[in-house]
Amino acid sequence: MSKLLIRFSQSPFGNALAQDGLDFALAATNYGHEVAVLFEGDGVFQLMDSKNHPSTFAKRLSVMPMFDIEECYVCMKSLENLNVSPSEKLLQSLELQQLDTLGKLDLFESVTHTVTF
Repeated sequence: MSKLLIRFSQSPFGNALAQDGLDFALAATNYGHEVAVLFEGDGVFQLMDSKNHPSTFAKRLSVMPMFDIEECYVCMKSLENLNVSPSEKLLQSLELQQLDTLGKLDLFESVTHTVTF
């Protein structure tokens, strides 16, 4: 089967694109596709989980390893732009690998299809 990259670029607030992306990623694994995910832009907010603002969406993301989605990446430039420290308040249940611009290009070349939400 194909290797898919799901790019999460939208905040989990205000629209259903983040939820649709997660549903798509989980469903793709059920059809035998290998799935990698990349959080970039406002999609980084999907990873935020703090005591002041608990995110039920972040909790839903934590099931991805149970669906064999283990390649989880976060864009370093997006973290910088949003003033988020990589170790600060990001979802701990995912093993996030930080990617710079060249790392993202390598990732895009390693997959068969890319879908952006």
